Amino acid sequence: MRKCPKPPVQAHWSACLVVWTLLPAYSAVLSLADQVGSPGQVVTTSLAFSSEGQTISGLQFDLEWDQALDLKLVAGDPLRQSTKLLFTASIAPRTLRCLIVGMNKDVLPDGELFKALLVIDPKAAPGPVQLAITNTVATDPYGQSVPLQAPVTNVQIQSSPPVTVGFPSTGVLNAASLIPGPVSPGEIVTLFGNLPSTLPLLFFNGKPAPVLYADLNQVNVIVPFGLAIDAPANLEVRTADGSAIIPVPVAPVTPAIFTSGDAGMGQGAIFNQDYTTNSPSNPATEGSIVTLYGTGFGMLDSQPVDGRIADHAVRTQLGVTASIAGVSAEVTYAGAAPGLVAGVVQINVRVPEGLTPNLAAPVSLTVGQAVTPVVTVAIR
Repeated sequence: MRKCPKPPVQAHWSACLVVWTLLPAYSAVLSLADQVGSPGQVVTTSLAFSSEGQTISGLQFDLEWDQALDLKLVAGDPLRQSTKLLFTASIAPRTLRCLIVGMNKDVLPDGELFKALLVIDPKAAPGPVQLAITNTVATDPYGQSVPLQAPVTNVQIQSSPPVTVGFPSTGVLNAASLIPGPVSPGEIVTLFGNLPSTLPLLFFNGKPAPVLYADLNQVNVIVPFGLAIDAPANLEVRTADGSAIIPVPVAPVTPAIFTSGDAGMGQGAIFNQDYTTNSPSNPATEGSIVTLYGTGFGMLDSQPVDGRIADHAVRTQLGVTASIAGVSAEVTYAGAAPGLVAGVVQINVRVPEGLTPNLAAPVSLTVGQAVTPVVTVAIR
């Protein structure tokens, strides 16, 4: 009987290659929905992450946008509540690199990584412009690369009269945490939006508010210490090109800790006892005093003059407590920061003894019934 010949080795490998190319390839996804806006308008959208069933521990990507746009990022709740650290850096004009990593193997949760505020140039011509997510890298908890997709986002600029003064629906943000919400007396707040004039005037219920910083798309201002806390307030923004009124809720305190980055989360803007900057490469020792800076801690024992530099120590009216790595920590001082503008609060905290070394130990402060968003401190 004649035997059938065996297929050549080359045909065998070809068949295997065909099988492998037909297997589905799953990718994690970063996404931004397409938007429509007018010149001068601020469009708010969500930069969302979906693992698509993958276990993702870290992300790196670049955001690149056209000249007709400006981009501001505010960290989303899933990212804030994760154990991850966020680093951002401008690596070229209109290009921002974002790195999300952790000192552990915890998985990055699905959801809103950032709220993206797209400020459309008042002089932008009608037509489509783009925001692209490029150079995407994702890793699993073991450092292995995972495919990561990110489609281009289109923004259609309408042919309509420009908005003279525009602000996003996110409203007024705490300057330390970049979280929207109520304002409190003495709080430093940030507004992102379209400000054609670089010298705006701002008022809370008619009370002048000192402006600390202003450019075409951002203004930082101090809420007057004399603002009443028993009713909502109207924030009025006046420029040479127009005005806008933003209704805002009011609370006795809205505390948050300043951070070393621009996203309002991660490593706190903290000094060690020897006045050097706290960081993973320069951690604090147990038992030492670290100094944190915040805003939104409410009234002080004596009311300062709005916009003046604090020249002596004045404690907060409400007591402040602290925890580091979940352990109660002694607060030796909480109040005005001598040498800095009234509205900045200095908090001196003793690092508890016996803590396990941790380059990203969580820190939170409690003021009355309000708790600050968590930031991190490096300890050894």
